[in-house]
Amino acid sequence: MRILLTNDDGIDAPGLAALYRAIESLGEVHVIAPALVQSATSHAVTFHRPISVEKRGLGYAVSGRPADCVKLGLHALVEEPVDLVISGMNSGANVGINVLYSGTVGAAREANFNGIPAIAVSLHIGDWEHDHWDRAAEHARRTIDQLITGPMDGDTLLNVNVPVLDEGAEPVGVKVAPVSLSKMVVDYEPGTDDAGNPTYRVCNTMTFAQREPDTDVAALYDKYITVTPLHFDTTCPTNTPAWAELLGD
Repeated sequence: MRILLTNDDGIDAPGLAALYRAIESLGEVHVIAPALVQSATSHAVTFHRPISVEKRGLGYAVSGRPADCVKLGLHALVEEPVDLVISGMNSGANVGINVLYSGTVGAAREANFNGIPAIAVSLHIGDWEHDHWDRAAEHARRTIDQLITGPMDGDTLLNVNVPVLDEGAEPVGVKVAPVSLSKMVVDYEPGTDDAGNPTYRVCNTMTFAQREPDTDVAALYDKYITVTPLHFDTTCPTNTPAWAELLGD
């Protein structure tokens, strides 16, 4: 199996290294990741400047976004066809409406645009030391092993989140759950820059207004590994006929 591994935390991120170690026995793993942290860049790509590529660490460091890494990997850097794209392991969960902001999920979605199955992997991280990354990557690897035995095709886009666990604890299990639509509680910390202009730093980025039952957010807080099948078709099937009728289409 030929795998393209990327992330949004950058080529030097411990989550990328841990996931690489966990999956390298699956086959031929090509690491193509951003040179710098690109968190919350969603599906952004680079159009108006060249993208530089440097051999570094586990593979290639790219001056663009996570989706750029996948584009370059599939169309320029990996010579043979890629069978699977894995994005992660992200530092921080990507559940609820965070999937729309996530560069980790955006990279996996780019693979889907190109007809390649993809798995995004994130860790609901607390105040963890580096040695916990390997434990989380092992949990992710076991889940990936199960997933790749299923109906993986070019429409497959799976979002996997690993819960934060106490030392020695294990996940309760694996739960397939839909995305929570609960709004997030957003607070801004005010400050000033060197010129005296006001600044605002977002905080509480993983605080949800509620934990809707039977959703990815609730399951993750209940210590399940969550798996959510996603799709990039953003057309609303329920409202389309009504708008067509209104406009006489």
